[in-house]
Amino acid sequence: MKPGSLPMRARPRPRPVCQLCDYILQQPSRRRAFVAASTFKATSTPRQPARTHGIAPRIPTRSITTTPRKAQDVEIRDDEGLQTTERIAELKAELAEVEDQIRAIYNSPKVENEAVVLKALDGLERIAQKAIAIRSRQPPPTRTPIRQSSAGAILSGLGSEENVSTQRRTRTKQLGLDALPSPSYLSKLAEGLIKHEKVFVSPNVLAVYIHLQRLLARPKTIPEALYLYANKPVPVDGSSPPKFSHPSPKSAKQAIPADLADEALTAAIDAKDLSLALDVVDQTYRTPAWRRHRMFTKMGLPAALAGVAPLGIYMIAQELSVYSGYIDPWTFKLYAFMGLSTYVACTGTLGFVALTTYNDTHDRVVWRPGVPLLDRYLREDERAALDRIACAWGFKELWRRGDEEGEEWEGLRQWVLLRGMVLDKSDLMPGMNASTHARER
Repeated sequence: MKPGSLPMRARPRPRPVCQLCDYILQQPSRRRAFVAASTFKATSTPRQPARTHGIAPRIPTRSITTTPRKAQDVEIRDDEGLQTTERIAELKAELAEVEDQIRAIYNSPKVENEAVVLKALDGLERIAQKAIAIRSRQPPPTRTPIRQSSAGAILSGLGSEENVSTQRRTRTKQLGLDALPSPSYLSKLAEGLIKHEKVFVSPNVLAVYIHLQRLLARPKTIPEALYLYANKPVPVDGSSPPKFSHPSPKSAKQAIPADLADEALTAAIDAKDLSLALDVVDQTYRTPAWRRHRMFTKMGLPAALAGVAPLGIYMIAQELSVYSGYIDPWTFKLYAFMGLSTYVACTGTLGFVALTTYNDTHDRVVWRPGVPLLDRYLREDERAALDRIACAWGFKELWRRGDEEGEEWEGLRQWVLLRGMVLDKSDLMPGMNASTHARER
């Protein structure tokens, strides 16, 4: 018989869709009744989803409950409070150590060296930075988290969560932000340190002190520190009992360093205190020590060259007299000396006038007519500082300059005028001189 002529086998009866029902139908009658009864009783419970393999035994699973978000936030806040409390406690311990160092300087029978004073000031500066970081809620240095197993977390959390949270709240309440050292207290510590008779105010000490007061936003004590730098008796290092020397406050070596004077003026301008800025100018750029220092540093070499110039010119004229020819050598030497001297004197005078009348750096404060050129050159730093103050307090727009009003501005104008300068000279302002009109046309 051909394969094609074979009768086709009837299709089997379709199986039920539910595999559980199919399994029940295949069981004996007794087994089927038991299973049916059990299924009937289980109707009151929620129906479980169908499994892929009906014969496989069910493995009980543990339900995992997640912590609500509010509880997590409370825990994070508690951790932050605990970290803040620990940081405040460490900061107070560090402050106590610095206070002990300062007391040791006061009670020492001898004069301590500069390194000990700088260590105490550096400690105060470090404490100030940490206190500012805590007040501004900056995060502490990162720490490596300790991983814990689920069983350990469960065991450690049983019956102790409430106690830990209570302890954290108590410690946070005890060491809050009010426990931090105030900026005024740190400022008084530093001020008392540099005022002490056994502390030498060196340039390094003054630099750290100015930076600390600027960090603490207490720059009003800076002018007094500048005064102490030039007028305070200098203790002899290592002397016991302490011995002191009294240098002249007008000497050039008692002048405030230029970078420290600029930083002190910057601190006053940032504080928006006009009287403080003028006091800084009085204690730095207007002192006799500053003028002498500028005279030695800026005019020392030109003055030395001007003193040696006549001798050099005479030697040159004497050498030129050898080639006088038919002219008397002495007469030739005299004429050569007079000519070279006249040339050097005229050239040097023009150069000095050009140097002292250079005003491209002038912005709002210029010299009043009649001020001597030498005085202008020696007081140029003072004029530049007043120019900087005027630019900081006045309008920034060029077209609004000259329209400032108020008691502070009028006081600044009169103060500048008494120092031989002019604030916002009318004929030098834009649009007020002939050259400006000529360029506009």
